[in-house]
Amino acid sequence: MGVVDQVGDGVTDFAVGDEVLGTSLTPAYAQAAVADAGAGALVAKPPAIPWEVAGALAVSGGTAWTVLERLKAVQGETLLIHAASGGVGTFAAQLAVARGARVIGTASQANHERLRELGVLPVGHGEDLAGQVRAIAHEGVDAVLDASGRGEIPLSIELAGGPERVLTLVAFDAAPLGIQVHTDGPSGNGVRALHDILLLIGKGRLQVPV
Repeated sequence: MGVVDQVGDGVTDFAVGDEVLGTSLTPAYAQAAVADAGAGALVAKPPAIPWEVAGALAVSGGTAWTVLERLKAVQGETLLIHAASGGVGTFAAQLAVARGARVIGTASQANHERLRELGVLPVGHGEDLAGQVRAIAHEGVDAVLDASGRGEIPLSIELAGGPERVLTLVAFDAAPLGIQVHTDGPSGNGVRALHDILLLIGKGRLQVPV
């Protein structure tokens, strides 16, 4: 994200001074970065969204959007998110709720009320996690997103009825169990994700904690 400083020949969608979000061709943790406007890598930053909020959208928001696509989470399904009050978890929970999914989220007790405000059914960590989840979803869940890495993968596979729709962002050593391991952030979905996220923010259906 940043402010356009220069534009190349033939660039008409953006002008010097525009505030933009998206992905760059060069490392983005820098004073200046290069983006390919022709590849659809950028979107305009709405004036109403402050920079401290915009800073989380492309990476955390884009990653959450991408993993929901990989999990094929759809309306009417039940999704379990480990660490639902974390950076990616908060986005994934709200995006899934917006899709019409029922979301169960693990979090510390202090974050339960916050998750309820986002439309998430909160459960605590610990030995009784399976019982807490089954009390809500008696037959288990359709998919699991692990953003925690606290050792919940075997239980997640059990609750999902197999490893195919269990995805982790952090438990890399669990790959031999047949689950999905995601390490590529938004992948190539940055702009598509940003369009959806900005639309939901504009409708008041997605909140970004700073």
